[in-house]
Amino acid sequence: MNFSILTPGRRHAVLAAVLLALLAAGCSSSSNRPKPAELADFKATLSPRTAWTVAVGAARGAPLKPAVLDNAVYAAAGDGSIVRVAPDNGQVAWRISAGTPLTSGVGSDGFVVAVGTPRGEVLAFGADGKPLWRAQVTSDVRSPPLVGRGLVIVRSTDHRVNAFEADSGKRRWTFSRATPPLTLRAPSAMAFAGDSVVVPLPGGRVVALSLSNGAARWEAAVAEPRGTTEVERLTDVVGTLAVGGRDLCAAAYQGRLTCVDNGNGNLRWARDVPAGAGVAMDERNVYGVDGTDAVVAHARSTGASVWRNTGLSHRGLSSPGVLPQAVVVGDGRGYLHFLRPESGEFAARLRPDSSAIVAPPALWAGSVIILTQDGTLARVDLDR
Repeated sequence: MNFSILTPGRRHAVLAAVLLALLAAGCSSSSNRPKPAELADFKATLSPRTAWTVAVGAARGAPLKPAVLDNAVYAAAGDGSIVRVAPDNGQVAWRISAGTPLTSGVGSDGFVVAVGTPRGEVLAFGADGKPLWRAQVTSDVRSPPLVGRGLVIVRSTDHRVNAFEADSGKRRWTFSRATPPLTLRAPSAMAFAGDSVVVPLPGGRVVALSLSNGAARWEAAVAEPRGTTEVERLTDVVGTLAVGGRDLCAAAYQGRLTCVDNGNGNLRWARDVPAGAGVAMDERNVYGVDGTDAVVAHARSTGASVWRNTGLSHRGLSSPGVLPQAVVVGDGRGYLHFLRPESGEFAARLRPDSSAIVAPPALWAGSVIILTQDGTLARVDLDR
């Protein structure tokens, strides 16, 4: 194929598709695919149990992260179904159809519920499920819209960021930046930090944008591209960002786990941890998943290595979630794994469903909310 005749946007899409095809071809051979680690026996010190389950609908390959709020869980299916579920008892308050397939998870602040489509549509609904507005962006949407502060902020796969007024859908501002010739199509999360939104960029960078007008306030490097080929230089920020106090931490594919000051972007520390998923934090540590699916912990204040658990290698782990008594990751076979935050030792294991857990475990009142690829939404309680 002659890439020189393609427009920049089309060239980006084709290159991304070619990369995915190459990766798929490499994974199609069982001899080349790393063997997932066998699950070892251990003495459980925590007792997880499934409190309730709700059938949402299959994700159809999309990582459809649910929105978990104090009084509601909003989840979506690939066929366009959207449900509101009461987190305390699992009762379905309503179920609607968006009328189109969905490729993004759900964003919500409790007043507006927003999703994205493969055609670059942004659909907004009220907390009662009634349609509010519809807007168009320049490419498909795979990351959940970030909803809050009176805005619905959408990052499309061409890495443009659009902010819409939450009540009307009027476009408030747009941010775009030149991108490398090859980028990952893996979803990556945005996060609020004060009166800014922090957005992952291709090439291992994050930028803080003013909520009022989209102007860049600071930009920081999570990782620097290295290597001679475009594939070797892929360092996109992946998965979830962790924000707490003045700390903002992120992880980059083939790159590093890095923490910066979320007020000005100044580097706090960085460690060579090529990322397989995003990060989470508590008061003591920052937790991540590397490219081999080892779960790692680094001291939040200094970045010093605290522990590394390799017992889940190549099991397709999600970004971690953090409870007071456990670090939680889901895997590609439907298991939830609970690790001790101080040591990384296994504390418990539960399989709510046999299909892959497609989004980072979300926290609700000391429990975990998960959504699987087959569309099982579940709340898991953790008893000592």
